[in-house]
Amino acid sequence: MMNAPQKKIYFVSDIHLGNRYMPNTTEAEKKLVRWMDRIKNDAAAIYFLGDVFDYWYEYKYVVPRGHVRFLGKLAELSDLGIEIHLLTGNHDIWMFDYLPAETGAVIHRKPFTVELFGKKFFLGHGDEVGYRPRSYRIIQRIFRNRICQFLYVTIHPRWTFGFARRWSLNSRKNGLAAKEQLERRQASSAKHLEAFAESYLQTHPDIDFFMFGHLHVLLDKKLSPAEARLLITGDWMQHFSYAEWDGDKLELKTFL
Repeated sequence: MMNAPQKKIYFVSDIHLGNRYMPNTTEAEKKLVRWMDRIKNDAAAIYFLGDVFDYWYEYKYVVPRGHVRFLGKLAELSDLGIEIHLLTGNHDIWMFDYLPAETGAVIHRKPFTVELFGKKFFLGHGDEVGYRPRSYRIIQRIFRNRICQFLYVTIHPRWTFGFARRWSLNSRKNGLAAKEQLERRQASSAKHLEAFAESYLQTHPDIDFFMFGHLHVLLDKKLSPAEARLLITGDWMQHFSYAEWDGDKLELKTFL
């Protein structure tokens, strides 16, 4: 008799489904679905660490068009008993009840700690901790404010969706145009996440792993003086990367 496969936990971030700056977003979505198909036989849970969508807003009767391959696969894996966890990112803050109701996903709006196969993980998107410019904090407060959300929802989706996607496209283009500046900003942000993790360990020495997305870089670094590690999981736009935890090894991998 063949042994059942060992169960694993998977982490992936910054997929940005529906973005307008990749040459073929449909192919990227199909590749994501192929990855989900590959891992479904041994996955105990999948943690999506934010920015699954490039833009997401749920009206009472309207959600963004598209993403049907991914959403269908999400529901399929949930029906198989695989835990689906979605952390909100800075691009998809406005997840409400649609995804939990339709796919069984659990939504997390803040960083949190969870024990997985005997080890403690601190999970977040990455923009909630460490250094954040004042302008960014103000924008985040506006986006999360219930009154602002109520006013926003009164605008027709034709205008809100178009505005959000143009903003995202221009932001990404500006970042890519200034590549050296972008790389310096990413390195600086990674240093701030490292400083946060080391500071957090002073009062929470039981944390084994800190896991973030947001920066679109791959990082696996041991934290000093503890034995904990900080990982940043890359993205599904240029790296097509993810993290895999089997209770013994935690590794960053790339899906080819």
